[in-house]
Amino acid sequence: MKIGNLIRSFNTAVVMLLLFGGMALYMSIPDLIISFKPAVSFEELLEDGTQLKAGSHVAGNVVYVLDYFASESSYTKRSDGSRSGSRKSGNYYLIPSSTGYFALKSREADVAALNQLSEETFTYLSSGTEPATEFFMEGKAEPLEGNLARYFEEYLEELGYTAEEVAELGEPLVVRFVSFTAVRVMTGLGALSLVLGLFLLRRNYRREERGSGLPKAEDLPEMP
Repeated sequence: MKIGNLIRSFNTAVVMLLLFGGMALYMSIPDLIISFKPAVSFEELLEDGTQLKAGSHVAGNVVYVLDYFASESSYTKRSDGSRSGSRKSGNYYLIPSSTGYFALKSREADVAALNQLSEETFTYLSSGTEPATEFFMEGKAEPLEGNLARYFEEYLEELGYTAEEVAELGEPLVVRFVSFTAVRVMTGLGALSLVLGLFLLRRNYRREERGSGLPKAEDLPEMP
């Protein structure tokens, strides 16, 4: 393989296809792997012997929700350094399990339902009336880090746990919403882009090796 011919085989289309395909696969394959794992439900996480782990596939109706301990907002930073107004993008709720607690990151569209379920959960704790709100969520579990982990621990201490008891609960985890359908679509598009980019690269390389078949300038007849 001649390096010069290989370099000349790259053009804008090939580079864009390879970059998009590689980036799409890099971003989607970890979640694609999780999507094929057997899902654990929120009901099962309330049963003895079922433990949430980082990388778990979680799906089902959320049974009980305590209050949220943090909220999230997003904004757009402009080229001049200014930024748009903050836009709410969901809350972090505390969810009980058989082994302690974990966090659930909601979308902003889900806040109303989860707030209602939270109120019903506290009513259940005081009166025994089971919550009536149904809320389905599918996603993945991952470590809760940074300030969010600190807020999580502080909220548990507000509920009456000591710092030592909170530490014994282990690393805090959060379940985040994931559209696994979108993940599969992105994986397919990434693979298709990568294959097409490699096909065009191979075609261009073979053309460089064999020549275009068109007459070169030195082969043209001289003009009078």
